[in-house]
Formats: sequence, C-alpha cells, structure tokens
Amino acid sequence: MHPSWSGWKELSDHFPLKAAGSLLLLTLVHHALMLLCFSLLVALDLLTRWIAISASLLQAEGNGHPTLWAMVRAIPRARRLGLISSAVMKEQGLSKLLLYNLCVLASASADYLLAENGQPSGMVSLAVSYLTASEALSVVENLSEAGFQSMTLLLQRLKGGKK
Repeated sequence: MHPSWSGWKELSDHFPLKAAGSLLLLTLVHHALMLLCFSLLVALDLLTRWIAISASLLQAEGNGHPTLWAMVRAIPRARRLGLISSAVMKEQGLSKLLLYNLCVLASASADYLLAENGQPSGMVSLAVSYLTASEALSVVENLSEAGFQSMTLLLQRLKGGKK
C-alpha cells in the first residue's frame, strides 16, 4: 500500500464507534456551552462581588470615588483583611452552578413530560431565561454597589424605576 493511504486506513478503523462518538459529542456541545456560559456568569458575579467589597474597603479608608482599577488592585488586601473569603465564595459559586443545573434538568424533564402528553412546553427556556437574567442582574447590582453611577441607573431601569 502506498504510504499516503496508510493514514486513511487508520482513520477508517473503528468507523462506527468514531461516528457514534462524534454524534454524542455534537449533542453534548450545546449543553457544555450552556454550562460554560452559566459558569462565566457566576464567575462575573463573583468578581463584581469582590469589586464591590474592595470598593467599600477603599471608601472606608477615605478614598471617596476609587477607580475600577483601584478596586481590582484592592481585592488581595480585602482578602488579607478577611473581607473576602475564597472558601465561602467558592462554595457559594459551586452551589449556585449545581442548583442552576438541577433546575435546568428538572425543567427539561418537565418539558419532556409535557411534550409526551401533547401539551405545549417551554420550561427549559423559561428556567434558563430566568436564571440568566437573575445572574446578570446580580452583576449589575454588584457594580452599582461598588459606586458606578451608570450601573445604578441601569439597575433602576431594569427594576422598573425611573425612565
């Protein structure tokens, strides 16, 4: 056999197994991407929570309007002072991700049962929309608490306040 064809033979070995594995990965990529996005939102919530805590530390020290960069640089000092506990926040973040995934799984089960019963479903869309909006709102609240006026105005609008 010509050397250039040997690679094709190896590629075609166990073709049904490789095809089934590829199909499985294609179906899981959507769910993996959703988990990644939820994880990113939780991480952003955590980061903005730390920024809000460090902003309150800087304000208590007399720095009335610290910049975002000053707040980020103050995070390690806030940790050393015990204002930020990685263990507690990590546990809260993991718990939140687990809770979100359980909620989406329950919604998917409800969607399946409703669809099998011939009823309209949309529980997953509703759950994912609510959880996403709630997490994004938490990020805006944290930034507002940190003293960013534009986030305070956005928060008021999101909560149905002044237009």
